[in-house]
This record gives sequence, structure tokens and C-alpha cells, in this order.
Amino acid sequence: MAGTIRFHFDPRCPWAWESSKWIREVELVRDVEVEWAFFSLEEQNKPETHPLRDPEVRGTAALRTLALVRRTVGNDATGSLYQAIGERLHERHEEFKIDLVRNALEDVGLKTELVDEALSDEVTVKEISEEHYAVASSVGCFGVPTIVLPTGEAIFGPVVSVAPNGEAAGELWDHFEWLTRQDYFFEMKRERGDVRPGGQGTRA
Repeated sequence: MAGTIRFHFDPRCPWAWESSKWIREVELVRDVEVEWAFFSLEEQNKPETHPLRDPEVRGTAALRTLALVRRTVGNDATGSLYQAIGERLHERHEEFKIDLVRNALEDVGLKTELVDEALSDEVTVKEISEEHYAVASSVGCFGVPTIVLPTGEAIFGPVVSVAPNGEAAGELWDHFEWLTRQDYFFEMKRERGDVRPGGQGTRA
């Protein structure tokens, strides 16, 4: 299936990060374009605390900065910033503080002041919240990664512990996309033991 897909992510989630590496590979080997879209795990789990308004909540500064970048610079810049944040957080295991977001902005050639602008811009809260609840209600999204296909169909996953590369990434996409077209397909899951994103740990 060719076309644009929406990849919903929360930058704090290591599983979404690993799947995002896979979907970037898919873009290279299949006729697929990725639109980066938001989901807040904190908003999903603790909506009564209004986490998107609290810059000290883990991930809030990153999400709101990503929202501002998408609105003012575009989708490609959003993907680049998410990649820079993910590399620092999930690959280098840096502490997820506002300074990490500032450094990631610098990594991709954007001004570091965008963090402060995003946190003072109430529109970023509205954008993330509306997108979060829209995908949660319209397709039953409950976590990330969630992919919305050009048809409007959506599915949670695939959740991968190690992102495949090249044609292997394309083959996983082919099987994933085929499954979504089967009306009878509902869910597939297996026990992951103590496997961690990036291939850390061993499967029970």
C-alpha cells in the first residue's frame, strides 16, 4: 500500500523509538511517506494531572517543542528532531531534561530557544491534546507506536525489540500491511520476557 501513513509516538517511549527506526527504513525501500504524529502517554495514564501543562513532567517539553517545530518548520524537521531526541535519550541514555531537548535542537540546526517558545505557547498544548484524543477515540489508540494507514485503519505496533534494516524492514512492512487488510485479524502478541528495546536482555 503506497501513500502517507501517520506514525503516532511519544518521545519518551523506547518501544516507539525502536519502531520509528524501522519505519524510517521502510521509507527508503517502499513507496511510503511518514507523517509524524503525537500521543502523550502521561495524558493517557494521568489526564487529571494535566501533564502537558507541566514542563517538569517527563516528555512534556519534548512533545511541546516537537509540536511547535511541526507547525512552524514542518514534518521533516519534526522527524529530524524526534530522531535527535531519541538518539540522546534511548541510545546514549541521557537524562530526559529540558537541556536534552535544547541539545537535540542544536543537533538538527534549530534554535535552542524553541523550547522556551513552545512552553509559553498554549497552542502546543491544544495541538497535542486534540491529536492525542482524536486518535484515541477514532481508532481506539491506547499507546505507541500506533500507525494510521492511508485507508484510515490503524493498528498498535508493530512493537520490535530491534529495528530491521533494508529489505528486511520492507518485508516486515509488507506482512504488517497485509495483516491490516484482513477483516478477521484482531491482535497478535507474544510474551517478551525480559527483552528490552535495542535487543537488550533475553527472551524468556
